[in-house]
Amino acid sequence: MTRTYLGLIGIASAAIAGIVYAAWANADVSDPADSIGAAFPQTEFDEIDCDGFGPLCQVVAGQTVFYVDEQARHAFIGRLYDLEAKADLTARTLAGISPSVAAEPIYQPTSGLSWDDLPLDAAIVRHPGAARKVAVFSDLNCGYCARLNAELASAEDIEIHEFLIGQIGSAEASRAIGCAPDPLAAMDAYYQNRAVPQVSCERDIVGPAQAAATRFGAHGTPTFVRSDGETLSGFQDASSLRAWIDAVSVSTTQGDPR
Repeated sequence: MTRTYLGLIGIASAAIAGIVYAAWANADVSDPADSIGAAFPQTEFDEIDCDGFGPLCQVVAGQTVFYVDEQARHAFIGRLYDLEAKADLTARTLAGISPSVAAEPIYQPTSGLSWDDLPLDAAIVRHPGAARKVAVFSDLNCGYCARLNAELASAEDIEIHEFLIGQIGSAEASRAIGCAPDPLAAMDAYYQNRAVPQVSCERDIVGPAQAAATRFGAHGTPTFVRSDGETLSGFQDASSLRAWIDAVSVSTTQGDPR
């Protein structure tokens, strides 16, 4: 079960650092959000996420990311790596907060996968036939995915294949969008005002999207896939995305030059 706790806007990292190492063990409550609130009584936070970080919870406060255990006894500020996935989990989160905050690129090397390994029939396509193309794994309830949706609506030079993975309580809405007469319009309507089309069908765009996200190592949203199979995690504005798409080597795109 996903356990994400939303709070208020965060504070500066220096203040966080001062608290992390002081009187942490005073909290003795079972809910991670309550534990953190008790341990940081003067700290306002944006998000606490206890899924996908081993025995730890990731805490976001402003542009600061740090980690605690669920009992609110131990904490540290630093980078957390998933050694099996070979992914920098902290950089992925920082990229979602602001691309300029991440201290190192969140590019993931290809793993023998290519554009042809994507379930393209499960994608929602924007700007078909554009000069550039990219795929993106997203979630309807991901705030940065909504921001990306607005950003790319006017990027008519990029053909976007969007895969809705439906993991933040949005699986049913994603399936309904896949069944809509115009899935792109339905997806835009959801991002704008949470409108869910009142339709159903046998088509399932979520299952193939989730399976592909796992294969490509997409551990967060949004995560982009380039024509050579390389991925990039975190929100990107249109200009940054164009530069990344254009950086693909000619040798890997001879079959499809976009």
